[in-house]
Amino acid sequence: MTLKAKFTLGIIGVFALLAGGISIATVVWVNNTNLKQATNRVERNINSAWLIYDDHLRMIRRLTEFLAREVSAGGEALTRQKDNLEAYREKFDLNILTLLDARGRVVLRTHPPYRRSDRLAEDVLVGKVLATGESVSGTILLAPDRLQVEGLDLDELCEKCGSGSPGMFMGAAVPIISEGRLLGILEAGVLLNGSTRKVDRIRDLVFENESYEGKPVGTATIFMKDLRISTNVADSLGQRAIGTRVSREVADRVLAKGLSWTGRAWVVDAWYLSQYDPIRDPDGHIIGMLYVGELEQKYLDLRTDAIILYLSVIGVGVTLAFLVFFLIGKKSILNPVEALSIATKKLAEGDLSYRLEVETNDEVGELSTSFNRMGDQLERQRDEIRDKQQALEKTNEELRTTNRNYMDMLGFVSHELRNPLSSSIMRLSTLTDGYLGALNERQKEVVEAVDRNLHYFLDMIKNYLDLSRLEKGELEVQETTVSLYADVIAPMLDGLEGERQEKGIKVENGVPEDMEIDADRDLLRIVYDNLLANALKYGRLGGRIVLDARQTEAETRMSIYNEGAGIPQEKMALLFQKFSRIPHPAHQGEKGTGLGLYICKEIIEKHGGNIWAESEEGQWAQFIFTLPREPNRAVGSA
Repeated sequence: MTLKAKFTLGIIGVFALLAGGISIATVVWVNNTNLKQATNRVERNINSAWLIYDDHLRMIRRLTEFLAREVSAGGEALTRQKDNLEAYREKFDLNILTLLDARGRVVLRTHPPYRRSDRLAEDVLVGKVLATGESVSGTILLAPDRLQVEGLDLDELCEKCGSGSPGMFMGAAVPIISEGRLLGILEAGVLLNGSTRKVDRIRDLVFENESYEGKPVGTATIFMKDLRISTNVADSLGQRAIGTRVSREVADRVLAKGLSWTGRAWVVDAWYLSQYDPIRDPDGHIIGMLYVGELEQKYLDLRTDAIILYLSVIGVGVTLAFLVFFLIGKKSILNPVEALSIATKKLAEGDLSYRLEVETNDEVGELSTSFNRMGDQLERQRDEIRDKQQALEKTNEELRTTNRNYMDMLGFVSHELRNPLSSSIMRLSTLTDGYLGALNERQKEVVEAVDRNLHYFLDMIKNYLDLSRLEKGELEVQETTVSLYADVIAPMLDGLEGERQEKGIKVENGVPEDMEIDADRDLLRIVYDNLLANALKYGRLGGRIVLDARQTEAETRMSIYNEGAGIPQEKMALLFQKFSRIPHPAHQGEKGTGLGLYICKEIIEKHGGNIWAESEEGQWAQFIFTLPREPNRAVGSA
């Protein structure tokens, strides 16, 4: 046998196996997809049925609540509501509309023979209202003697489902309340036994009353226990199959175990994809089932058509593929292409050293050569990137070390300078206060200048210490409940009292003295110290500073307003940046670190809040910040 024949037979065998495998996989896939779609459709159908069922319950409840309000608003005794309620019952086609007193005893029935005085405390809906004082709706079972008392031949209607059969009642019970006192209870609803309206509405809305080959596509049934009491499933005579029972398998799973049953169910003369769900009364007891089924034959025919279509496409595709492969699948092409495929995979997996052996000078050989050149280039680039990455990591580590050393030195120097400066300021105050003798005007000016510079240096050191703690992550937020005015604002105002008196600025406090917030007291003092100091520094001589704080359910909003030079709008974006200072002609020569507002922003944001500024240049400036009402427990170190 020639090599060509062997190659041909081998290709035929491969494609035959491929076609068979694809065909089997296609059939399995179509079956699984069809089954999954059918299952999903059944689940959607039962969910839609429940939406319709529950929507009707909600409608009955809303109607009953409306009638209860009408009764309560009528201003008449409960026993005088007969005509109105009877008219409503007939208008809304209710089987039961009964008025009870506050003890659950019947005051009024709205249909002959108008029996009264019996107590309905055993009624699940009425019992719920008596126990909770709230409206309730649901599906319950009514005993035969109760149906006989209700009238309208309801007991005879239920006997169509079997002698002595109870009634399945869908309804609501609503308290009638006046001036906070329970006057009575109004119960209303419809009997499901023999009713077709609910199941037909489910069929019409879910399945659009569609038929397939003379059979209904969808059916719906309401069971009382295992007994069909409302259905559009037809028996062999074409009548509704009321009074028939569900299979024991379904009853054991749904009624006994309270689980849904999904599967194929034989309905009269055809298989239906069905689901049965338990129906529970307001106490959670299983009293029946809701069933929805869809004709299986429709899905079987769709599956068959899909399989035929897919197999036809596969047959044509495999035949064409065989012809193409036979024409171009020669060894001189297949082997180099396979080798190139392997090489490409190796390259994709990260093996940049893999190379091809170039055996021919044709286009495939040129492609292999190009691949080898690409591998060489990628390997060089990888090495260059690795070297650059190592250098970058080394530089980053050096920068981190430098920054740590800088922050350590900054914290150490600032801490060591603070105590001598504080001591110098205290000693200088003994001189300015005259404890060491009176100073002449020239001496006093010099001493005051030294005092201002020392205070400037002390503020600068304090800001650098706070900055160092922030940058090193040592500034921890320890939230406690603090009195905003007494614990935070008042001490800061006391410390700035001398400067305030010197400038003749009036402080107007709008912060309630009993307001409490969850925050770190010491950090919040830093915020108020910086903002109040700025307000005094840039405030107008003889002007005002207004403090305010308000609380909502979500947050506490605080603000500090001062009359003064204000802030240019184009400079607002620079306010809270590190080392940023905004020059102003009215304050030329005044020193500052440009850290105070940056530190304020960091502290507020570590609390989970926000801070911003508003201003009218030449008139006023206001700094506003918010803190969440709920303690920011998630915040640890800053």
